[in-house]
Amino acid sequence: MRLKTLTYTSRARLDLGDEDLAAIHQTARHLNALDGISGLLLFDGSRFLQIVEGAEDAVDNLVERLRMDSRHSAFEVRDERQVERRSFPDWSMELVRVSAGYCNARDELATILPSAVAPSVRELVFRMTGRLAEA
Repeated sequence: MRLKTLTYTSRARLDLGDEDLAAIHQTARHLNALDGISGLLLFDGSRFLQIVEGAEDAVDNLVERLRMDSRHSAFEVRDERQVERRSFPDWSMELVRVSAGYCNARDELATILPSAVAPSVRELVFRMTGRLAEA
């Protein structure tokens, strides 16, 4: 079965608090599990980077909901492709808080990413983390 994977970045609302972040994570885990979506959500304190993967319709519907979510802005799709298998099969949505600096974030992610993550996805995460640090 072909799957769609999509990566986006966005800016968190200025007053986004820990409770908001916890709510985002809990809701994403619950709804994504129901929709057959898995992925990774990175947060550096002011910006999000998320990779989602699943059936094309499910991913497209999620993106529509995300675009309307007032807890973030400047939503920008960075990568979109078809894949044969999931990179995050055991994560309905894993939240990882990273340091804002690229080197620190890369080191943190290297220890967290599942070993099953394809090298191309791993490099995409590292590359996108670098872009977060530059923004």
